[in-house]
Amino acid sequence: MLHLRPGMASLATGSVNFPTIVYENPPDFVRTLATTMRDLGIKPEIEVFDLAMLTNTADLVVEGLILPPPHVQFVFGVKHALPPREDILDFELSLMRKLIPGATWTAAGIGRDQFTVARWALARGGHVRTGLEDNIRMDRHTLAPSNAALVRRTAELAAEAGRPVADAATARRILGLPPVPMRRAA
Repeated sequence: MLHLRPGMASLATGSVNFPTIVYENPPDFVRTLATTMRDLGIKPEIEVFDLAMLTNTADLVVEGLILPPPHVQFVFGVKHALPPREDILDFELSLMRKLIPGATWTAAGIGRDQFTVARWALARGGHVRTGLEDNIRMDRHTLAPSNAALVRRTAELAAEAGRPVADAATARRILGLPPVPMRRAA
């Protein structure tokens, strides 16, 4: 769907085992997606399910296939991938800062780990992601009945951490995305 030119699109820079499938992203496929995103002006949201995906991202930045600064999302809690451990987030952040200075980042927890990982990210100056996609798909345990309830709880966590919730324009600025053009009324 990249031909629709979204502002951002997910890009996993390597393969990982999920509970029932291999999320296969061979190097040539990743390079093709990165090149297409760069050429269409789409900012990749780098999904990091293991350490190699972070180092692969740094290589793609050096090669000019991902424009700096990238946006990295550390995903925790998918079985067979990054376990939800605070020390692993700290290690990944340290490495990201060395390999890709200036990168923005988010940490996301899957299922029951969503709010725990959100707290870790907020405490470290990162951003958070929430939604039913991460709540139900990988884990039958449900934290909330709707996306609205998940967003409300995440906003509460941000307030508890003394972090403001960005409006859409601020989020676009943080991520380095152009403002959305105003539409004229018909």
